[in-house]
Amino acid sequence: MYKQTKKYCTWVIFILLIGLLAGCASSNSNVASDKAATESAPMEGANAESSSESIGDKAATDTAVTTGGESDTAAGGGFSSETAAGAEGFNQKIIYTAALSMQVDELAEAAASLRNAIHQSGGYILQFQDTRHEGEIGSTYTIKVPAAGFMSFIDRIELIEHKTFERNIGGKDVSDEYVDLESRLKARQLVETRLLAMMDGAVKADDLLKFSAQLSEVQLEIERIKGRIRYLDNNVAFSTVELRLYQTNQELKKENVEKPSLGGRMSDAITGSTKVVWDAINLLLIVLAGAVPVAAVIAVIAIPAVWIYRRKKKVTKTNKMPNSDEEGQPPTV
Repeated sequence: MYKQTKKYCTWVIFILLIGLLAGCASSNSNVASDKAATESAPMEGANAESSSESIGDKAATDTAVTTGGESDTAAGGGFSSETAAGAEGFNQKIIYTAALSMQVDELAEAAASLRNAIHQSGGYILQFQDTRHEGEIGSTYTIKVPAAGFMSFIDRIELIEHKTFERNIGGKDVSDEYVDLESRLKARQLVETRLLAMMDGAVKADDLLKFSAQLSEVQLEIERIKGRIRYLDNNVAFSTVELRLYQTNQELKKENVEKPSLGGRMSDAITGSTKVVWDAINLLLIVLAGAVPVAAVIAVIAIPAVWIYRRKKKVTKTNKMPNSDEEGQPPTV
């Protein structure tokens, strides 16, 4: 009986110990969860503050951009919009130009190949001029091609059969000018908005006229800036290629000149002789016209001199002639 009682007591004590241990474990887990919740609360508050600060910074940045700060621009100068979007921080705008000169064997075949290359590149001919000289025929092209395919178009042209090929490729970076234009445009647009608001609230006619004049000037400047931006965008998007194709050392077809007939040769001889005579008459008339002033001066001097000379000669002759009455009388003794 005593042994059984002792055994029962042992089992009861064992069960109680297990219950105590389980209760301690649950209380520890509750304390840990409460502590974690207490620590997470400040973290959530900090996150909320940081998010509000980031939102405020973003709003401040947007405000700065609205007031005329620099903004991100799409990349240009030989890159497509997709490539520009993938390149972070790349906002260069470059205008590419090329001056090419190519000597070919057959100008017609080279021109056909050139048109195919332009079509494949998505470009177009802006200006064309055909030239023909003795021993040389050529064509000059001004071509616009997309900037993304600028170098590939140059490579296609180089594949045309040719004797000589010269090229000069250059680029002009207009990124600074573009950013400056965008900033000026945003500033002018803000002034335009303010002037419109002032005009809506204007009561006096003088104020309304003054605001209207200022608004006209601002809008005119906005249109100028937009026009310059469009010009830069077009030249950045489409590169310019100046190409000269020419063919030399080729026998150009000419009409055979037949020998003139006898009548034609006689007509040519008469025409030539008439021209010589007419030229001689013209020359004589020119000489006479030039001699008239000299002859007038000589006449003014020579006529009085001749008259005086003849007068003196006549007087001298009269004095030397004997008296007829005296010759008829006899001599006196």
